[in-house]
Amino acid sequence: MTENVTDNEIVPSDLPETVISAVHRSRQRTVETAKKLAEAVSAAAARLPGREVAHRLPAPPFAGGLPKLPKLPETDAVRTAARDFAGALLAEQRRFAGEVVAEQRRFAGELVSAVSGARAAAEDAPVQDSPAQDSTAQDSTVQDAPGAE
Repeated sequence: MTENVTDNEIVPSDLPETVISAVHRSRQRTVETAKKLAEAVSAAAARLPGREVAHRLPAPPFAGGLPKLPKLPETDAVRTAARDFAGALLAEQRRFAGEVVAEQRRFAGELVSAVSGARAAAEDAPVQDSPAQDSTAQDSTVQDAPGAE
């Protein structure tokens, strides 16, 4: 049967000790089970017929031990190398971003030159007057309109 704990009830103070005790008992049972399993495997292995032929089998790999690993670098050296790499990478990214911005500025300059050149050519071209419309009146109206350049 489960008890429902309400807001007014207080959790018993021996709850942490109960949990620790349960964990301790669980660990003891696990260790005991592992010991029994190891004894059973050892007893079964002793009855296997392979012991007579074991000396004729080739040696397993790494029978003399695992190969020696090279010494790992110190943590300060690893940190320094990582900082140097990050600095070099950041410098390269900044250089790349500078090149992109410079190229965009160059393109924008060419675009402005082309547009201003086209405007200058349009202003220098002779205007044909038609009797129905006055072109100078239209030009000043268009230039005074919002958004016109």
